Amino acid sequence: MREGKCDMKKRIYGILKVFLTLAVCFMLPISGMPVMAAPEMPDPDRTGSLSITFTCDGNPISGGNKVSLYKVADVIEDNGYKFVYTENFASAGEVPEDLDAQNEALSEKLEKIVKNKNYSASAGPVEIDEEGKVVFDGLNTGLYLVVHAKKVQIKTADGKSVTYTINPFLVSIPQKKDGTYIYDVTTKPKVSPEKDKKDKPDNPDEPEKRHKRLPQTGQLWWPVMLLGAAGAVSIVIGLLRKRKED
Repeated sequence: MREGKCDMKKRIYGILKVFLTLAVCFMLPISGMPVMAAPEMPDPDRTGSLSITFTCDGNPISGGNKVSLYKVADVIEDNGYKFVYTENFASAGEVPEDLDAQNEALSEKLEKIVKNKNYSASAGPVEIDEEGKVVFDGLNTGLYLVVHAKKVQIKTADGKSVTYTINPFLVSIPQKKDGTYIYDVTTKPKVSPEKDKKDKPDNPDEPEKRHKRLPQTGQLWWPVMLLGAAGAVSIVIGLLRKRKED
């Protein structure tokens, strides 16, 4: 009898073990769902740096030129992270997700806000060194507008002086590359030559048209009247002579 009871207990324990194993197997995927890692968020307490190199046709830009930074957006957590404009730039709306595609147009829009409101720079102005570089340290995470203080004149190999404009641009601290956040960012801005603003050449047909047209104002009429009077006198004299002959 005792042996039968022991066998019964072993069978019951075996069945319970099987049920527990199956329950654990089914519960693992369910219990694992909430534990899935959320998209990585940049460290808000970590500071970074920005190193910019300015060149025109391979030549470094220096000579007292200065650069300023304006922090236009903060990083917030929202199913990952996103940029949200600071109070000064809230009128710009929402920060687009595709910043690379809209960088140029958005930078010009934000630069106009800076000029209209006369905002002070978040960092700088900092002078560019002889190698065309400028470095900003101790930058909090966020989106920054880079503004160059003035236009640049460079002499070309043939001795001509060309004016270049350094367009404003946006850069984020940090930047994500290959799944890793880079807090010490290096970049080169877009530098483009200014178009010459020359007066449009006159239409070659216009001089001829001006000569063909009669003047509308300032016309001298006394020569016309004099010639008309002379003609009338000649007619009268001719008629008188004809009568005498008759």
